[in-house]
Parts: sequence; structure tokens; C-alpha cells
Amino acid sequence: MDSDPFDVFCLYYLGLTPEGEVRFQNANQVARRFNWTPDALLEFLATHRMHPDLVLNTDFPLSRYQVDLQIAAEKEDTETLHARALGIYEAFGQTAGKKRRDWAKEIEAEREADREAALERRRESKRFR
Repeated sequence: MDSDPFDVFCLYYLGLTPEGEVRFQNANQVARRFNWTPDALLEFLATHRMHPDLVLNTDFPLSRYQVDLQIAAEKEDTETLHARALGIYEAFGQTAGKKRRDWAKEIEAEREADREAALERRRESKRFR
């Protein structure tokens, strides 16, 4: 397994192919592209501090970057997309495993947002009676 961790990160987490397409693939598809088994892919990700468990528990806005890259893919060329992806990869490398997510805080923030939305719906429904 001598693949470049950046290439694997791009394909697995950003959906960015070497050809510059943004197309998300599951672990089986990514593993197949590197001629690996899914277990070998997970082993590679763990070795390079990119295992899904580590990513999930790191306070890093990966989904925001995924969306940004999808939008950028509509108007940027392959070289620019890969440069953008390199910045994301480097930022992730500086954060991975160092800044843990505060799940309790995130859950409470979601609950508060739900309460606010429910209050707003009640206010709206009273206005239309």
C-alpha cells in the first residue's frame, strides 16, 4: 500500500477524483479504485490518522468543506480543485485527533435550535388563525 494519503483523503472524504470530478463513493468503491479490500482501506486510513472514527470525533468541519468543494467543482478546473483539497487536507492534518468534538454541547445546541423552531411554528400558526 504505497498510495499517497492525500489522494486517498481526496477520494474517500471529499469525493474528489484525480480527474477532478466530485463524486462520493463508498468504502468498497474507493478500495476497488486502489485495488485494495475495504479492510485494507480502513487499515491505511488508520495508519495515516484518517480513520472514520477519528474523523467523526474530531472537531473539524468536514461536511462544510465537502459542500464547498462540490460548489467549486462547478466552475473550477482540476488543478484548482486539487489545490483547494490540499488546503483542506493540511487543515485536517493539523486538527485530527487534537480537538475533540464536544458531543454534549452539539446535542444541546441542536435541542435549543429545535425549541426555537417549535416556538416560531407556534407563533406562525397563531398568526394565521
